[in-house]
Amino acid sequence: MQAKSSSSQQGVVLIIVLVMLVVIGLTSASVMRNALSADAVSANVRSEALATEAAQMALAHCERQALIGTGGSVPVQVVATGDPHWQTLANWNSITGPIPTTLTLDQLRTTDATFNARFMPQCMVEQSPLNPASVIVVTARGFSPDYSQDANRRAQTGSVVWLQSTLRLR
Repeated sequence: MQAKSSSSQQGVVLIIVLVMLVVIGLTSASVMRNALSADAVSANVRSEALATEAAQMALAHCERQALIGTGGSVPVQVVATGDPHWQTLANWNSITGPIPTTLTLDQLRTTDATFNARFMPQCMVEQSPLNPASVIVVTARGFSPDYSQDANRRAQTGSVVWLQSTLRLR
């Protein structure tokens, strides 16, 4: 009788071990999936931070140039009627009409860091429709290094960040 109960106990141990292996396998798969998700989230945060930095550089550059006035390298667009130029995406890709200022690598590089991207940040300076004589609106957009766009020039991958400031001229 002893032998019979010992062999049935060995069968129970085998089933328990198989169940434990399945539980460990499922737990491992879940941990790996969570790690991959965390990597994707951190890559997206990094992409957005780089695009924000590029947009901030463009905004600061255009604000400085706009405050110089007519001697600056960034033209101030006149908004006669209708919506401001920055609101129309086609204006940002235009070669006629209101042309945005695209920064160069030399304008972005500093002694502390270098900036490499396929799409350079852009900015546009316009008179405010509320008070065209003394208020200007500066709009900038920056792209992450992994940014790409489709045929309609809409974002496919990466990040694009838009920033805007309002300046009062004296």
